[in-house]
Amino acid sequence: MPKIVKLTDRIHYLQMSNDPLSADVVAVRGDSAWWIFDVGACDEAAQFINELPRILVDNSVNLAKNVVISHFHRDHLLNVQRMCSGEISLDINALYVGAYTSKTFGEIEGVAKNVVMEPLAFDDGVQIQILPMPNSHAKGSLALIVDDFVFLGDATYPMVGHGAPDVYNVQILGEQIKLLKSLKPTRFCLSHKRGLVRDKTSVIQFLESVYARRQKNENYIVA
Repeated sequence: MPKIVKLTDRIHYLQMSNDPLSADVVAVRGDSAWWIFDVGACDEAAQFINELPRILVDNSVNLAKNVVISHFHRDHLLNVQRMCSGEISLDINALYVGAYTSKTFGEIEGVAKNVVMEPLAFDDGVQIQILPMPNSHAKGSLALIVDDFVFLGDATYPMVGHGAPDVYNVQILGEQIKLLKSLKPTRFCLSHKRGLVRDKTSVIQFLESVYARRQKNENYIVA
């Protein structure tokens, strides 16, 4: 059974599960809305989102629910697709997705779908930023920044479908390292990692160690 973990008074997350594979689901309580990062793929993740007011506050605070989807892989967004098919009910008001992720499901009645092409910022009692994140793992990924936390989903992971060893795109990895270095928050959150939160320096050092293995005239790094 996935566990709910408290990061701050305003930020909680439901830990990932492996059966079925379902990504961590992060819930941030703003003054006017819940900001939710990924929706997972299991029933427990859908229940967590639907029952946020009961689970995390002492009364039924009537806040909108804004969902940011990190990328298009099923373990991060399947519950939205299940909602589209009518399999489950998911209590959300707005979606923020990358252009590629947007293609994986159509318009949803009663849910505003926003395709994010440039960084967005909101002041909702906490400082919220949504920004496109270059990465080798999944095209069109988004990150969510909340105060001192950067929620990255799977953005620091290698390309999929190659098995071992890990493979990274040289140009994209260089762009990602530059962007991550420019961010002020110091705590990076990686999905599927027990404990979720990592130190910014350690994440960047790992990515730089991979980037250092690039070879002249090669477009990919085999790590």
